[in-house]
Amino acid sequence: MPIVLGIGALHSIRALLESPSSHTHFLFWEPLSEIYDLPAFQNETKELIQKASSKGISLFVITGKSPNWLEIKQNLIESSSSHQIKNLTWTIYETPSYERLFPELVKECKNQFLSQFSSQSTNENTIHHFRKLWTHNYLKNKLNVKLNQMDIHWFQSFSSDQPNVLFLGASPGLELDIEKIKIQRQNWTLFASDTAVGFLLENEITPDYIVSFDSGRGTVFHFLLDIPKDIPIITWLGGSPYLFEIPNPKILVNTGHPLDQIIAFLFQSEKNMDWPHYQNPSLNLFGMVLSITSGIQGRNFAMSGVSFITEQGKSHCKATGYERYYEPQINRKKSLEYFTKRLYSGVRKGKNQVVWEEVLTSKQKAKIQMLSELTAFTTNIESKKSTFVSFQGFPPKNSDLAKWAYQDQSGIIHSKTLNTWLRFSPG
Repeated sequence: MPIVLGIGALHSIRALLESPSSHTHFLFWEPLSEIYDLPAFQNETKELIQKASSKGISLFVITGKSPNWLEIKQNLIESSSSHQIKNLTWTIYETPSYERLFPELVKECKNQFLSQFSSQSTNENTIHHFRKLWTHNYLKNKLNVKLNQMDIHWFQSFSSDQPNVLFLGASPGLELDIEKIKIQRQNWTLFASDTAVGFLLENEITPDYIVSFDSGRGTVFHFLLDIPKDIPIITWLGGSPYLFEIPNPKILVNTGHPLDQIIAFLFQSEKNMDWPHYQNPSLNLFGMVLSITSGIQGRNFAMSGVSFITEQGKSHCKATGYERYYEPQINRKKSLEYFTKRLYSGVRKGKNQVVWEEVLTSKQKAKIQMLSELTAFTTNIESKKSTFVSFQGFPPKNSDLAKWAYQDQSGIIHSKTLNTWLRFSPG
């Protein structure tokens, strides 16, 4: 549900009615009593609402600085015959003229709106929390890629003849499947989450690819072991900087981040190279592997170590980076489980529940099976290993990316950071 703050002389409503839109419901909010009390404003508003209705558009005009948004939403749901309005995301947009002329008023109205009604999804909360870290890592990693002439592949697609794809997460259930994985290892193209790598190598299982997209510093602890240097790491330029310091080949995926979009456009316009965007609705590594392997014909997709709850009294399998991080703090009074129990609980809730529901949806749509549920017939089918299609080269200068980041996403890069990159970036 788009909410337009600041309608003034009603130009925005008139423009809406002249231009087609994919939305069927609109809320226009005028906070200034000097405007909405005018008889001419009130009369024309009624005419525009009737005109919108004749075009199949539900248009509502809200007035005042502090309307009751929860009550407004409930009234709309009760008065609407459409079931879709219950699931609409409410997003506020400020008109540029009001932002310029009444900045304090706009700020007051936004704060009042957010205090009553949160329109942010799990994805939006994640973006708000991590966006500065993503931009910092992106520019830093891009600089290291160019300076060190790294083995970088810009991912396009996977191809194979009826491959079996196995994704391995790091839940305790992976320990129960480990012997089965050893026996059937040659039948799979194996994608391992960065958290599970330690346990797999400990059991003499070498994955075909390591998948790591977390930008936080904790990612380092998953890689503090002797990882074979020839295993490619599937990641993105906003990932952990440590990944770009180890010698393993890097396969970079276009995540749709604004800077990824800029690089994709430049590759296409300057080199005629396609760097496709892969969506990941589940917001986890399982979803990313599911997405990037979606183009494989006849794909048989299985997974193990994916649950998002504690199992057997543990949050993860053995030999993860969490063990390496917490080991110095373990004593006879405080076990490893004491420190890791906060990671997952016995009940999925919040973001973990959202992710799990996405996993269940994907299982039904993409015919995904848990490894423990596979029959002997399906696991005995041998397949050729998949190969990835990519291209190599270097994206535009860091200074250019920094400028674009500041221009298009000013909220995620500070002006001082921009000046630093422009002064010290060699390319």
